[in-house]
Amino acid sequence: MIVREEAGHLVLVRQSDHALLSGWLAAAWGAPPWTAPPARAAAVVAARLHDLAWTAFDEGLPRRPDGRPLTFFEVARTVSTRLYAHGIDAVEAIDPHAGLLTSLHFSGFFTSHWGWRHAGQAIATEDEDGAAVARFVEQERVRQSRLRDSLGVDPAGEAVLRCEYRWLQLWDRLSLDVCMRGFHGWTGYYQEAALSPEPGAPDVSLHVELEPGGVCRLAPYPLVLSPYRARVPAVHVPLADLADAAAVERAWREGGSDGVDVTFRPG
Repeated sequence: MIVREEAGHLVLVRQSDHALLSGWLAAAWGAPPWTAPPARAAAVVAARLHDLAWTAFDEGLPRRPDGRPLTFFEVARTVSTRLYAHGIDAVEAIDPHAGLLTSLHFSGFFTSHWGWRHAGQAIATEDEDGAAVARFVEQERVRQSRLRDSLGVDPAGEAVLRCEYRWLQLWDRLSLDVCMRGFHGWTGYYQEAALSPEPGAPDVSLHVELEPGGVCRLAPYPLVLSPYRARVPAVHVPLADLADAAAVERAWREGGSDGVDVTFRPG
């Protein structure tokens, strides 16, 4: 899950709920100078379900010894790579193109696809986690080769796949930053992505500003609606309740009125 501390509370967001926002962004993508994804339905499925892998794990509410719920980057690779594989299997069963994008997304955490590097990209180790990562990357390399063949991905299709992959990283990163950072004035540029999968389309770096009041400004603005409003389900747990495991679990199971509200506007 995603865990953020704010105003005396922990803000907890299920990975599957953060991915809802990724999917909504994919569905709304395409305001000039950007274009919509060519395989729009598959791109939306990949974005919306890319973190399906985490659903069962999050519902178990794993916690640290101090009672604070584990955030996703605290989970051992021996566990997370197994979850990734099961999640990719499920997405592939729904849509093979979406499955290919999701496979590339997760294996890209450990090996750079088309030059894209993730923040804190994992370094190969010789311990148990390193062995799990190596197995996972090889397993997904085989899957990706099989899916490319079955989908008939030719050189032109590979260029489109590169664009879709980079956009998926943008949709995921945008949603993560909204949920993880909150709205306290953070600003930054994301890695470059093409405005379109068409040959010769320029790469641009999306500029992001997270402003007080739940506003996320984007430039060049990519969404077909402006402003674009969304609410990601969340659970708020008072920091004072962390010592009470039953209270934390009750909030996690029963909470439904909280959320992370965001309004996207041009930068």
